[in-house]
Amino acid sequence: MTVVARSTRDDTIFLPERLLTLLRLRDGDAVKAIVEGQTLRVARLEAFLNLRGALADDEAFDEAITEVGIGWSAWKTLESA
Repeated sequence: MTVVARSTRDDTIFLPERLLTLLRLRDGDAVKAIVEGQTLRVARLEAFLNLRGALADDEAFDEAITEVGIGWSAWKTLESA
């Protein structure tokens, strides 16, 4: 499949409808663009990353989430009587 590359200043990739359908994406879905050499891969974001939006690549946010995860795994529930 051949498509035309166009530039844009915002974080938007436009794909033909048939390609969206082939990738099982809907208009407006958030995806991650991964460049490997001269290959562009489009990967679906995990639901949590999708909710993060602009924070998807934020190191401080990642550190905070890791800290919460450590606390969560260390949390022990009390046994009921």
